[in-house]
Amino acid sequence: MLLLRKARQPEREVWSRERLLHARAVALGHAVEFSTAVTYSSHLNSYLNFCKSHNFPVDPTPETLSLFVVYTAHYIRPESVGCYLSGICNTLEPYFPHVRESRRSALVSRSLAGMIKLRGGSPTKHKRPLSREDLATLVHVHAAPTHDDLLFRAIAFTGFFGLMRLGELTQSDNHLRRSSKKQTRRLSVTISDTSYSLHLPYHKGDRFYEGNTVLITAINQPVLNPIPHMQAYLQSRDALYPLLPALWLTSAGAVPTYSWFVGQLKQILGDDVAGHSLRSGGATDLAIAGVPDSAIQALGRWASDTWRIYVRKHPVIVHVLIHGRSPFETSSSSLSTTHSSHPLPSRD
Repeated sequence: MLLLRKARQPEREVWSRERLLHARAVALGHAVEFSTAVTYSSHLNSYLNFCKSHNFPVDPTPETLSLFVVYTAHYIRPESVGCYLSGICNTLEPYFPHVRESRRSALVSRSLAGMIKLRGGSPTKHKRPLSREDLATLVHVHAAPTHDDLLFRAIAFTGFFGLMRLGELTQSDNHLRRSSKKQTRRLSVTISDTSYSLHLPYHKGDRFYEGNTVLITAINQPVLNPIPHMQAYLQSRDALYPLLPALWLTSAGAVPTYSWFVGQLKQILGDDVAGHSLRSGGATDLAIAGVPDSAIQALGRWASDTWRIYVRKHPVIVHVLIHGRSPFETSSSSLSTTHSSHPLPSRD
C-alpha cells in the first residue's frame, strides 16, 4: 500500500475577511494601467451620456450597444468605436456580468462592421517618420551644445536606433500619469566605444513586467554614430547630478517631459514631426534596408504588426516591394551597418 507523505506547509498568518477584500480591491485597481483606465473612463462617459440623452437604460444589452455603435460612428472614426466598446466592457463588467456576451453578439458586431463600410476608410493621419538626414540636422543645429542640447540629441538617437516610444524616454506632462517605476535608471546603462545598453522598465506591451535591455551599437558614420552623443550626454549629466537615479535629466535636474522634447523637435524640423516620428523613423529605416519584418517587430517590442501602418506607404519601401530588393544592396557595408545599429533587444 502506497502511503502519501504529508507535505510540510509553511506557517502563514491568517487574514481577516476585511483584509482579503481590501487586498483584492487593490489588485483589481492595478489590473489596468492608469493611463488606460483614464481612457476607459472617457469611453464609459460617452456611453452613459448616450443612454441619458436618449432615455435608454444603462444595462448594456445587444440592442443598446448596437444603437450606441451606430450613433457614435457618425461623430468619430468608426474604426475607433471598437476601442470604446472595450473600455465600456472593462468598466461595466463588475456591475453587468453579461456585457461581454452582449459585445460579442451578432447584432453589435454587424452594426460595427456596417458602419465601418459606410463611414470608414478615411486615411490614418500620422506625422512623418524621421530620417537619418533629420538626425544629422539635429546634430548640426547647435555648434556649441549645452547640456540640454546633449540630452535632446541622446534621446533622439536612442529613440531612433532603439525603436523606443518617446514616453519611455520622457515623462508625461500630466502629473497624475507619472511613475518613477517607468524611469530608466542611470546605473542600468553600460557603455563602451562600440555599443551601449540600458534597461527599459516595464511598458504597456510587457505583460510580465520584466522590462527589456535595449542594445545600440556603433555605425560607421561619424555624425550619425549614436555612441559619441550618448557619451557626451553622460559626461555632462554625471558632472551635474552624479547622485540622482534617473538617466535622463535636464539642466534643472528634472526628468524631461514629453512636450519639452516635441517642442524642440518641431522647432528644428517643423510641425510635420511628432514624438512618434522617432519610433516610426527607426522602423522605416530598417524596412528600407530590407530587415525582416519579424526582426523589426521584435526590436520595437510590438505585440502585433501595427508597426506596418507607419511604413507601408513609404515610397522607398514601395520600391523595395515592387523590385524585391533593397536599395542598399549595391553597398553591402550600408546594409550591414543598419543591421548592427538595430540589434534585437535581449530580455533580462
